[in-house]
Amino acid sequence: MKKHKKNSYYSFMFFPEGQGSPFTLRIHRYTMYLTVMSMVLIFAGLLVLLFKTGEISLKLQLVHDLRQENRRLREHSKDLEISSQKIASIDSLTTYLHRLASVTDIAGAPVPVAAPGTASPGASIVDRSKPGQPVVQTEADRPSDDRPDVKAPPPVIPPALAARRATPAPPEYIESIPNIMPVDGWITKHFRRDPADGHHGVDIAAASGSPIRVTAKGVVEDVSTDKYFGLIVEVRHDNGFVTRYGHCSQVLVLPGDRVNRGQTIALVGNTGRSTAPHLHYEVIKAGKYVDPMSFIGAHRQ
Repeated sequence: MKKHKKNSYYSFMFFPEGQGSPFTLRIHRYTMYLTVMSMVLIFAGLLVLLFKTGEISLKLQLVHDLRQENRRLREHSKDLEISSQKIASIDSLTTYLHRLASVTDIAGAPVPVAAPGTASPGASIVDRSKPGQPVVQTEADRPSDDRPDVKAPPPVIPPALAARRATPAPPEYIESIPNIMPVDGWITKHFRRDPADGHHGVDIAAASGSPIRVTAKGVVEDVSTDKYFGLIVEVRHDNGFVTRYGHCSQVLVLPGDRVNRGQTIALVGNTGRSTAPHLHYEVIKAGKYVDPMSFIGAHRQ
């Protein structure tokens, strides 16, 4: 029996409309198979590409959403930081008011609070030995030698010292002495000269944004930033005095400006290494740190 060999070609006949003769297109069967397989692979590749494109689009959308969420979280973090600073300021002010309310006379009535660096007649004496804890000493608590009914012998004053005290200091000298409180607040840390645990100034707690006053007339020497004391203003005065004001939130003067005693030069802040808004105040005399409180109220006019 004779075997019939399969045809190796496929014939396609095309009949044009209208005029024209029909023609035949012969394609080898292997070519036909390759064409079909190529079309299948191209279609599969398009499907895979479409799927990957959709996956990439989803990932890009996710990245965009994450960026938006990160931006919202940063804004929320800034709002929380601002709220925390406001709460800290309110807490500081509340503590200050409580401490002021705790200063009472012997009858239980509140003692009028005088302006910084001044004293009113008959006012109670505040013990500054404990920072931030004012202790009242009334007339009844004073030693018997200070009472009016006990006559103490008058102190013996050398004539040279008496003449020196009788001679008033010149106004220029008085104006150059840092003898007023630089800010309205309460002292939380006093001056210490100990080399092992020294504190070369006083810390005065006050609400953030409170005005800082220069304590004597002089010239603004420098405005700088320190990693410990934050934003600092340094003022040079006559007679070898230099004062420094640290942890400022804003400085209102420039180097070279002339300032008068009591002029606002900066605002209280929390810059540098600080846990709450306060002023770090230093006084330097002839190149050496001195206790600022030893000048407060001295030589006032």
